[in-house]
Amino acid sequence: MRGELQSIIAEKSVNSLFQPIIDKASGEIFAYEALSRGPSDSVLHSPTQLIEQAQQHGLLAAIEHLCRQRAIERFCDLSLPGKLFLNVSPQTIQQVDHQQGRTLELLAEYDISPEQIVIELTEQHPGSDEGAVIKALQYYQEMGFAIALDDLGAGYSSLRLWSQVKPEFVKIDRHFIEGIEADPTKQEFVRSFVEIAQSMHCKVIAEGVETESEFEYLCQLKVDYLQGYFFCRPNARPPTTIRLSRVVRSHSERRNGHGVYARNLAIHSINVFEENTVEETVQLFLNRPSINSIAVVKDTKVVGIANRSRLQGLLAKPFGRDLYASRLISSVMEKAPLIVDAQLSIEQVSRMVTSRARYHQEDDFIICDQGNFLGIGHVIDLLKQVTELQLKQARHANPLTQLPGLIPINDCMEQLLAGHRDFVVCHFDIDNFKPFNDVYGFSKGDEVILALGQSLKSHADNTSDTVGHIGGDDFVVLWNSEDWNERLKRVGQSFSNISRDLYLSEHVQAGGFECKDRYDETRFFPLTSISVAALEVKTKQFNNAFEISSALSPLKAAAKQVAGNSLVLNQAGNAQQL
Repeated sequence: MRGELQSIIAEKSVNSLFQPIIDKASGEIFAYEALSRGPSDSVLHSPTQLIEQAQQHGLLAAIEHLCRQRAIERFCDLSLPGKLFLNVSPQTIQQVDHQQGRTLELLAEYDISPEQIVIELTEQHPGSDEGAVIKALQYYQEMGFAIALDDLGAGYSSLRLWSQVKPEFVKIDRHFIEGIEADPTKQEFVRSFVEIAQSMHCKVIAEGVETESEFEYLCQLKVDYLQGYFFCRPNARPPTTIRLSRVVRSHSERRNGHGVYARNLAIHSINVFEENTVEETVQLFLNRPSINSIAVVKDTKVVGIANRSRLQGLLAKPFGRDLYASRLISSVMEKAPLIVDAQLSIEQVSRMVTSRARYHQEDDFIICDQGNFLGIGHVIDLLKQVTELQLKQARHANPLTQLPGLIPINDCMEQLLAGHRDFVVCHFDIDNFKPFNDVYGFSKGDEVILALGQSLKSHADNTSDTVGHIGGDDFVVLWNSEDWNERLKRVGQSFSNISRDLYLSEHVQAGGFECKDRYDETRFFPLTSISVAALEVKTKQFNNAFEISSALSPLKAAAKQVAGNSLVLNQAGNAQQL
């Protein structure tokens, strides 16, 4: 076996396969994990056998270095985009033949930056020395590499290790992903992992995604990246783009809309058919103690809902089991459950739930997508989402207009960018606002600000456009409406009409008034108007909200140079009356 290993090292007969890691937000390839294989005709073809035998024979450092070398070489030959995840076992740096800095030398040889590499730490053996693992991670972090902790929740990884080394990425083990859409226990584990990761500013990768239903459920969670056969198997020549299925595209479109939708409330998708018996349905409840309701379907259409406590009550009656156990579930189910469409906002779902009869307000509800059963929703989860949304809106809303402030507006832009959505961003600034404030007072000044806010809300489409008040007399609108230009003109006219009513009649007749400027000199100031800087944002034109804001700056300055309601679109020299 040692001779076989030495032959592999001498002949460099390790092959590299690559599996894409998908960015859930955009559906594009974020990175590739390199997976090494021994010679196809060797007993060491399996990566597990290769690494285990190398460690037993004192050749682990040499074999892992060869695997890294071949992976980096092949990654460059194929010109693959994104980052490269390299598997490293913590025992490697403890080997007597381990040489520090060899990975950096390889990167220099192939002209790759350390920022493009992620070291994925794998634990192959029980009883791994935790100190050695931490030392290994710190060793690579000091060299500028990002770290990924593999197989979270399985093997010998631990939450304690996670908290001590603070990796940039964690990969949730396949065990928790397999069948997650129908397993409430796995769902709770993954939700917990995600919450911990968010608190530690760590990105989460769900690996082993193999089915559409697993993918659909993971899309409801805040995992960042996805990996598995559902997208692509490990391949010596992996694709540089992924042709995503309809479900991927439709999810991406939904995610990059506004708000939280009913589909995010689906807790599980367990169902029975109308021809199943009461006994069979009760057994499902016994096997899954955390669920309270199960949908009853015919084909994929919901015909009712079965409730745990109701079925238990029937069977607990005298002779209940004899009377009901063999009956069809359709004969005892609730035939008129609350059914909500997956596309509804949680605010709309909340109104539907609270409008039910009081004795039904705490019952679970059913979520359907285009009439097909999607999942069961719990009222308590709905309340949590509504409360969280209200708190977030209150925390980041402007106190005067109650419109979203800078943080939610930037978040919305980031979502649109991540989904490769074209949109138009407009910045609104009120001209001659300070002198109006000085002459008429702060109370009247607030009315001017409210006038612009009201005009924007009245003429924006609240189902697709986003209006924000980012401070003072500055507003931003993210237009998704195709007729945004016409809407913008109506905003200008509306604001002029409302604000004009706030002036004294003599000032309106004169077109303005005289007062002292910031240099203590008296001069004439026209009536308030709005200057609009507009930028058409095209797919992949900008990377983040900061770049958009920077591009708007010269447009704002150009718009302020034009008297009256003005618009500058895309270029500083493109100024016009609004």
